[in-house]
Amino acid sequence: MRSQVVVVVFAVIGVLASAFTTYWVASHWMSDQVVVSCRPDSARSYCVYHRTTPGLLSTEYEMHVGIAPNRGLFYDIPYSAGDVQASWNTDTGLLTITMPGTGLTIAEAEYRDR
Repeated sequence: MRSQVVVVVFAVIGVLASAFTTYWVASHWMSDQVVVSCRPDSARSYCVYHRTTPGLLSTEYEMHVGIAPNRGLFYDIPYSAGDVQASWNTDTGLLTITMPGTGLTIAEAEYRDR
């Protein structure tokens, strides 16, 4: 009897793990990424990327700052891509990201890839 309970518990864990993995892969496959802005004067192409990933209970929004969509600074934000604007100060290298009711200023030393 005990061995049957153990087998059932492992079977349930396996089914749940498979379901979660399938959901995770599908949600990342359905994610949408856009370029918000790119630094105009840089030798390397630094950009602000926005990724929207649909979720089971909520949608996730991420913002990436760097030379590639998967490399650089990552921020979880509560705003869609249409609500995010980015501007670059070519003299100081400051990046200013504006969102409804708030803003984020990032120094060049923070987003520069070494």
